[in-house]
Amino acid sequence: MESTATQSGLKPLVRLAYGIGDFGPSMAVNIHTVFLFFFLTEVAGVAPERVGALLLISKICNAVMTLVVGPLSDRTPNSWGRRRIWMLASAPILGISFALHWWVPPLVGWSQFVYYLAVACTFQTSLSTFMVPYFALLTDLTEDSQEHIKLNSSRFSFALAGSLTSLLVLQLLTYWFDEFTTPLQTMGIIAGLVVIVSVGCCCFQTQERDPINCQSPPSPPLNLDTLRSLLGNHPLLLLSGIFAFSWGAIQITPAILPYFIIHNLELSSQNIVTIVLCMKVTTFIALSVWQFMSQYMQKKGLLWLGMMLWLITNFGLFYMDAQHAYLIYVYGIVAGFGMAVAYLIPPSMLPEVIDWDELRTGQRQEGLFNSILLFSQKITFAFGLFAFGQILALSGFDEGNASNQQPILALLFIRVLIVGLPNIALILGLILTHFYPIDSDRHQHTLLQLQERRLSTPT
Repeated sequence: MESTATQSGLKPLVRLAYGIGDFGPSMAVNIHTVFLFFFLTEVAGVAPERVGALLLISKICNAVMTLVVGPLSDRTPNSWGRRRIWMLASAPILGISFALHWWVPPLVGWSQFVYYLAVACTFQTSLSTFMVPYFALLTDLTEDSQEHIKLNSSRFSFALAGSLTSLLVLQLLTYWFDEFTTPLQTMGIIAGLVVIVSVGCCCFQTQERDPINCQSPPSPPLNLDTLRSLLGNHPLLLLSGIFAFSWGAIQITPAILPYFIIHNLELSSQNIVTIVLCMKVTTFIALSVWQFMSQYMQKKGLLWLGMMLWLITNFGLFYMDAQHAYLIYVYGIVAGFGMAVAYLIPPSMLPEVIDWDELRTGQRQEGLFNSILLFSQKITFAFGLFAFGQILALSGFDEGNASNQQPILALLFIRVLIVGLPNIALILGLILTHFYPIDSDRHQHTLLQLQERRLSTPT
C-alpha cells in the first residue's frame, strides 16, 4: 500500500477512511445505548433490576477485554498491521450479535435472562476487540497533534453521521409498522451489515506507520513493573477519569431519556427517535465549531466551556412537565452542543499523554493506554446503568407497561436520575480537568525532546 502521508500531513482519503471505520459501529452502539434498556423492560418484559445486572455483567466483560486486547494488539505482528487485523476479525461477530439483541425468544424467566446475557456479552466482547485497536490506530497513523484533532473530528463526524442515519432509518421504520419491535429487529439487521462494510473500508484504506521508520520504541510486556509505571503516570490517571465521566454522561443520558419522554412528558415512542435525532444533529454541527475554536483555545478551556453548558442545561429537565413537553427539543439542541466537546476533546488529549509517557519511560504503549481509557469508561457506564436499574425497580416501576400509568415514586425517580446521574459525572469530570497538567506548549516541548532523542538513538 502506498504512503498515507503528504508533506502537509495525512492524505484526506486516510482521514476519510479512518472516520468511516466508526460509521457502522456507531449505528449499532447508538441504537444499543438508547433503546436496549427500554426494549428489554417495555417489550421483552425483563425486570429492570435484571436488565441492570445483565448490562453490568456484559459491560464488565467489555471492560476486561479492553485490558486484554490493548497489549495484545501492541505486540501483534501481521502483514495487515497490528491494529487492522483485530478490527477485521471482530466486525462479523459485532454485526451478528447486535442483530440478535432485538429478537424476543420464546423463553421466560431466567432462561430469557441467560439468552440476553449471552448475546450482550458476545456483543460487548467483540466491540472491545474492535474499539481498542481502532482508537490506537490514530497514533499509529501520525504523531502530529493537529492531525490527531483532524482524525478525531473525522471519526466523530462519521460516528455522529452513523448515529443520525440509524435514527432516521428507525424513524422511517416506525411509520411503516404500528408496533416498535419490528423496526428495531429490522434496524438490527441493517446496522449489522453496515458494521462489516464500514470497518472493511477503514482497514483497506489506512496503514500504520512502520515502527522502525518512525523510530517509535516497542511496547513493553504487561507486568508488575508496567503496572507500577502506569500508577505513576498522573496525566493518564486524570485523563482516564475525565474520559470515563464525560463519556459516561454521554451514554447514560440517552439510556434514561426514553423513560422520561414517555412516562414523565407523556409523549409517544416516536418522539424518542425525533428528540435523540435533534440532539445528534446539533452535536454533529457543533463538532466543527469546537474544532475551529481548538485553534485558539487550550483543550482544557474548551472542555470546561462545553461541559458547563451541558451541566447547566440538564438542570432544566427537573422542572419540565407534560404541559411544556416541547421544551425537550430545546434541551436536545443545547445539550447536543455541550456533548460535542465531550466527544471531541478527551480522546484528542490521549496522544499527549502517550508522548509524555514515552519521554518519561522510553516506551510507547498506545494499545494499553487506549485500553485503560476504554476500561474506565465502560466500568463507569456499567455501574451507572446498574444503579439506574436497581433504583427503578425499588421505585415500583411496572416493566412491560408501555403506558403512562406508573407509580408517582417511579416518575419522581426517573426525573431525579435523568438530571442527577449525568450531572454527577460531569462535575467529577470538571474537577479532574482542573488538575490535568498537559497543555499545548508542554506537549510541543515534549515532542521536540522526543525527536532529539530519536535522532540521537541509532536504529
